[in-house]
Amino acid sequence: MPIPKKPTALQQNYALMAVDDYDMRMYVVDHLKDKDKRNALIAEHAKFPRGGATQPGSPPPLQSPTLKRLVDKLRMVPQTGKHTIVETIPWKEYAIGILPGARGKPVKITSEKYNSRDDANHAIFCKRLKALCAHYDIRM
Repeated sequence: MPIPKKPTALQQNYALMAVDDYDMRMYVVDHLKDKDKRNALIAEHAKFPRGGATQPGSPPPLQSPTLKRLVDKLRMVPQTGKHTIVETIPWKEYAIGILPGARGKPVKITSEKYNSRDDANHAIFCKRLKALCAHYDIRM
């Protein structure tokens, strides 16, 4: 019987994970540890969960660099168990779904309902943020 091989660093995507962790620790974790800064990031995301809308003659109100890094990190979670938005009533009701991680399997829809896509988006942001803070031993 052959001895199972341990996954290589390449198979585990070690380089990307190491750089990603370094970036988080350098640019974001201190903001998450500070309660006021963390609450400011959450409030900024609540105001513009998908970035701001453009108005004629002015540039779009973009998210701050720290929030942009944080949102990018939160979007990179593995597909299995990832939260997603499910439109349950077109243009009226949105629920949070949990992805199964395999193509063709059903998405589990939770009981959480929201009246706008932005509210559902912010709820998912808060769930992912809580998990990220737990990963870095940050109390929310």
